[in-house]
Amino acid sequence: MCSKSRAPNRGQAWLRNGAAADSPYDGRGESPTTRWTVLVEIDFTRLKYFLAVAEELHFKRAADRLHITPPPLSKQIKLLERELGGALFERDYHEVHLTPLGAALVEPARRILDQVSAFKATADSITQRTIPLRVGATSYAPSDFLNRFEEEVHQLAAGPAEFSIPGSAAEVAAHLVAGHLDLGLIHLPATDSRLDVRVVARYRSGVAVRSDDPLAARDTVSIEDLREREVAVDIARANPLALSVLTRRLNKLGITKVVHATVSGRSSEVELATQVRSRRLVALIAYAPQSFLGRVFSPPEFKLIPIDEKDWDAGELALAWTREQANRHPATVAAIEELTEAFAS
Repeated sequence: MCSKSRAPNRGQAWLRNGAAADSPYDGRGESPTTRWTVLVEIDFTRLKYFLAVAEELHFKRAADRLHITPPPLSKQIKLLERELGGALFERDYHEVHLTPLGAALVEPARRILDQVSAFKATADSITQRTIPLRVGATSYAPSDFLNRFEEEVHQLAAGPAEFSIPGSAAEVAAHLVAGHLDLGLIHLPATDSRLDVRVVARYRSGVAVRSDDPLAARDTVSIEDLREREVAVDIARANPLALSVLTRRLNKLGITKVVHATVSGRSSEVELATQVRSRRLVALIAYAPQSFLGRVFSPPEFKLIPIDEKDWDAGELALAWTREQANRHPATVAAIEELTEAFAS
């Protein structure tokens, strides 16, 4: 008898009276054909696709959630329907509905995928103990906080970790969703619904000005003090959505002269300082005097001044991870708890 190779993500899914089960045999000598239906060689990926469409009832939204395009999703659903011998969805131009067969298989599919995830998690808990947890952080966090965060990551009792700084918070989020990172540090708000977050730090915002600027005599500044000034918001340029939100927020508060001091959002802190000095700008940045940027904007040439918290909410940094549990690193949850506790004080 020749052996038949099996494709990845394929296996036997046993159903009894429409419910997922571990085995067709119950010790009473009954064969699978007596009271059981066996779904042979069902592709687990197709089950995942089926469940996404069943939950979204929209092929485009389901495709976005799965990070694929609608045509291959539709093709895989049709192949699954062929394997099962019936339609799972009723489709028309505007709506998607589950057929009776599809509705009956949603919960069994969910249980099967949960069992597959648990199976993989059990294996990962053993085999991945030496595989590092991949942690990434936004480069726009205050550098003193970033340095401490990196130290805490490397000291995690949950297991070994690799630390990287992919770029902006948006880039960290993209790496998380794509599966290239297990845990991230981002600025809030997080706009991707596929991420869970937990705040670990809050910091005041501030402005950086020349030491001879009229604002330099203040211990704090208010938003009203900035209404006639050119305010540089380069700190948010790497994230277009964050930049848009920040600009609208400033405009709503009467600050309409929002400018970019540097040519690109990735320009150096020194270039930003040079533009603030030569153009007499007000740079909106984090009030973090011990950070690298805070030291750049220090006397005698500059002054960093906190913004009154009554006028401007504190910035928030949060741990972020994907809601998807299937491929979650086994050390993720423990690392979240450790890092939260480390920054609680």
